[in-house]
Amino acid sequence: MVTTIQKWGNSQGVRIPKDFLVSIDIKCGDKVIIELENNTITVRKAMIKKIDVLFADYDGDYVPEEMSWGSPVGNEVW
Repeated sequence: MVTTIQKWGNSQGVRIPKDFLVSIDIKCGDKVIIELENNTITVRKAMIKKIDVLFADYDGDYVPEEMSWGSPVGNEVW
């Protein structure tokens, strides 16, 4: 399919046909990941999971621990 890059405000964009979006289950408002590699732009659906889903099978004990980030190297306030 050949399409045209169009000006949208201060940006530029391309319209993606509805059939394409339906086939990969992307709807208006969904998050996508855009990547550029070897002169090719790839757009794919972002698979964002909530924290409770990510840790649903976690049964360990959480023990917070301090980390040393080293000495200040700039204008950090300690």
